[in-house]
Amino acid sequence: MMGQDIHYSQFFNSPLNLNPGLTGMFNGDTRIHANYRRQWKSVPVDYLSADVGVDFKLRKEGKKNFLGIGGLINYDRAGDLNISLTGINAFAAYTIRLDDHNLISPAINLAFSQRRHDSGSALTGNQWDGVAYNPSIPAEFIGEDGISYFDIGLGVNYRRQKTYRKYFNLGIGAYHLISPTERFNPSATYTSQRPLRLSIYGSLNHQLADELDLQLHALYAKQDVYKEIVVNLQGKLYLSKPKDKALYLGAGYRFDDAWYPMIALEIGRVYGAFSYDFNISDWKIATDGRGGPELTLRYIIAKIPTGLYKPCLIY
Repeated sequence: MMGQDIHYSQFFNSPLNLNPGLTGMFNGDTRIHANYRRQWKSVPVDYLSADVGVDFKLRKEGKKNFLGIGGLINYDRAGDLNISLTGINAFAAYTIRLDDHNLISPAINLAFSQRRHDSGSALTGNQWDGVAYNPSIPAEFIGEDGISYFDIGLGVNYRRQKTYRKYFNLGIGAYHLISPTERFNPSATYTSQRPLRLSIYGSLNHQLADELDLQLHALYAKQDVYKEIVVNLQGKLYLSKPKDKALYLGAGYRFDDAWYPMIALEIGRVYGAFSYDFNISDWKIATDGRGGPELTLRYIIAKIPTGLYKPCLIY
């Protein structure tokens, strides 16, 4: 039996879950972000996922290379037993400037996770008394209420940035390199592990006109038997001459599963995005096509003036 990680339709808005190599890889000094996803609320076994993270750059004056440091808390809950996962993650990425336009960032992720469930809500087969369910019969032991484990991940990101509005990222992230055990009952004969997850992705921002950019994001992720391919296309329309306000409109598609429209607004260093999944897989029989909403909030702190003109490409 294998577990599955949190996944977002707006995967590009949860960069530390995508690749440790994206730590510190943004235009600014400090980035704070939060994500929320509610999936399949219309069916009995719905899913709630959320995270909050921060990452920042450590740089020395006159040095081209820099160190990115970050932290991330993941939370996931599902099912009648409220099976949950809380993960505390630390990230470090060292960005090497190859030349004026090209950077590469190898990185590491260290994690501590706790998995819990509400055993008091369990209904087990031994509570059938031959006629009906009998709540006076104690439920059978299904395991400890919680387990904890350590984990590790690695990643690398390549970035080419020609101008402030023309750049792309390409990278690969690998999480759960030690495939930690998640078995609640230590004496059980079954195995339950968090399998290795690989994510290969690319993202592009390209200036089409003075007031318009094109953004393209693509992801291939594999975790044991689970695979997903997600693409997202957006237009970024600048709403002011200083280029400090923008409206994003776009849509995404998860192959053989769902599609989603998306809207986002950026004012200064504050960014907020909303999307909604519409299920198109066979599961739509149960969901009536309603996948669920997803929200992102982000705030970037920069020590230099905002706007189009910058003293360097990634500061």
